[in-house]
Amino acid sequence: MKAFHFTSSAIALGFAALNAWPALAQDSTAASQAAADAAPDTGEIVVTALRRDQALSKAPVAIAAVGGEKLMSEGVTSAKDLQNVIPNVQLGPAGFAIRGVASSDFSEKGDPSTAYNLDGVNIARPTEQTLTMFDVSRVEVLRGPQGTLYGRNATAGVINVITNRPTQKFEGSGSIEYGNYDTVRLNGMVNAPITDSIAFRLAGAYNNHDGFTETHDGHGKLDDQNDFGLRAGLLFDIGSATTLFVSGDYEQSHTNGQARIAVERAVAQDDDHSLRYQNPGVDTYSRFNSGGVTAELNSDLGFAKLTYLFGWRKSTWRERASRNDIPADASVPNGDFISYQNHQQDSHELRLASQGAGPLSWVVGAYYFHEKTYTAPILDFVNQGFTLSYDLNASAKSYAGFGQATYEVTPGIRVTGGLRYTKDSKDRTGTQYFTLNALDLTFPSNYDGHYPGGGISGSRWTWKGSVEGDISASILAYASVTSGYKAGGFNDGSPADVSSVPFYYKPESIISYEAGIKGTALDRALYFSLTGFYYDYQDLQLGLVKTTGGAVTLNVPKAKVKGIELEGHYRVGSGTKIDYSLAYLDATYGDFHPLESDPTINFKGTPLDRSPKWTGRVGVTQDFPLANGGRISGSAALKFSSSYLVTDNNTANQIKQGSYTRTDLQLGYFAPEDRWYVQAYAKNVENKRLLGVYELQSFTLSDPRQYGVRAGFKF
Repeated sequence: MKAFHFTSSAIALGFAALNAWPALAQDSTAASQAAADAAPDTGEIVVTALRRDQALSKAPVAIAAVGGEKLMSEGVTSAKDLQNVIPNVQLGPAGFAIRGVASSDFSEKGDPSTAYNLDGVNIARPTEQTLTMFDVSRVEVLRGPQGTLYGRNATAGVINVITNRPTQKFEGSGSIEYGNYDTVRLNGMVNAPITDSIAFRLAGAYNNHDGFTETHDGHGKLDDQNDFGLRAGLLFDIGSATTLFVSGDYEQSHTNGQARIAVERAVAQDDDHSLRYQNPGVDTYSRFNSGGVTAELNSDLGFAKLTYLFGWRKSTWRERASRNDIPADASVPNGDFISYQNHQQDSHELRLASQGAGPLSWVVGAYYFHEKTYTAPILDFVNQGFTLSYDLNASAKSYAGFGQATYEVTPGIRVTGGLRYTKDSKDRTGTQYFTLNALDLTFPSNYDGHYPGGGISGSRWTWKGSVEGDISASILAYASVTSGYKAGGFNDGSPADVSSVPFYYKPESIISYEAGIKGTALDRALYFSLTGFYYDYQDLQLGLVKTTGGAVTLNVPKAKVKGIELEGHYRVGSGTKIDYSLAYLDATYGDFHPLESDPTINFKGTPLDRSPKWTGRVGVTQDFPLANGGRISGSAALKFSSSYLVTDNNTANQIKQGSYTRTDLQLGYFAPEDRWYVQAYAKNVENKRLLGVYELQSFTLSDPRQYGVRAGFKF
């Protein structure tokens, strides 16, 4: 309740401050200068999510940003940890869920609902999105559809991970951490000028801990971690106000794999989260390797900035997973599943963004994306006497052109309009083999899918319109209407198959109505952002299971999403900072009958998966300066979430994740100028393990309580 009391006080303080300031139509030059000054005076993050540099308080969208040092101090080692520090963000079965909007199709033909970008390059496959995160400058999360500047597959929002770039300064840093479960984490970075026009940066990370989940049959513990990553970058100043940034990275994760806990015990949350048994004599494993190259060319043309961004990535994934922690009942599909996947993608983006102080600012661009995936999974249903195996090739292409412009109609009032045209295509060909193990019989069937097709358009216009006004030099109000969409696709099989389920499913689309007020107050000690939103959500793509067996994706005609979000921070003197967030979310299905076998079941009015009605977080950091110039720093953060639902798509049973709190604590000594530090931490003090990905009557679980010490240095 203390968190709610504080956030409600912050709202009152913000509106009291508004009444004390002059109203609209301030001098635009003064407002622009205030925006430029905001970051250095308050430590406010400068964001680039709208394709130009802006102080966080001056970006007229619902955006959260977290700096790299805070991410490290919060123990964020991969993107999956972001749900612990950013409101209305959760890790779903196929990428991230934002404001209850998520994807459930994690196959090679499915697409996430949240666009995930590393240094501007979209990472298409959800598996690759959760690899090691290190040497990060900041993470920006745009909530809501971003159809104009980011295009397809951004119906939920966008997560931008921006790494640190080389500079003309010789410096380095390192850290080491040890904790329970024999956790060992290492981070290191060195940055150096090579010449007056070339700078180099090398960074890496290593993370390892024992498994959280024991087995009763002597197999290795599951939910372990064993990964590392390396990234090297070069920044060239090639003259004529032109720079070229080139980076290459490699990441590897080799573990025993995730544990799938039977639903009853996962929900019960007792002290025993061990696996009852797995397949006799079979060890599970997960082997993931990924690498990529990014190149970004920026040239100052005077009137505009020209940017060309290239990205290439390749990954391999090998996994063996057991689904045998459930009763040995012939009606329950116990299984031994092997996944084999190779993925490759490349993308190109060309942008031209205006510069200067005139009333008109604009950005135009073109985008191309291409990916290829080969998969060959084997699904052995050990207690039902049959095996499914596949040999599949999939590819996808996307072309887009976009433009967005902002015009200052009067001093302090601006209007924005944007438009994007996207054309998508996707193909998959291959064969499924159905084998009756006892009889050694195999029945092949061909997969032959192509999108667009079946009368469904493979292209879409998305748009944005907004108005914003400077209530004062430090307060901004805005309102917008934005559209976004996720590309359509096809189900297993081929168009010639006779089935009650349509082979093709349509694109899903969202029209978002949003209004907000944000800014700084109390001599910039207080930053606040208050946002209200409403979604008209149509043709929601939802994964279900047919009565005849097999996963399919169908379109739910309508859903509605609405809510309010408050977030910000408050600096009390020179040694105390309070971070706060509070979010209310009401996300429900329209008319929707999930089961072919029972048309009386209707989900109308029930919540979308992973959409808690209330979430909030409050964190306090307190510094105690010492006579030698060093400091003792402690922090405590409390997150609260009300309950939410996860749906069993086989039975339409909705499984409840109960409400919970999560507390994270830190205490450390920092030497003068932060040259070195030593710190103790505890994460998830309550030891609450949350329901993760649901599949075949089992859940993965989030991490348990972790504690330890870390030390680091920089020069």
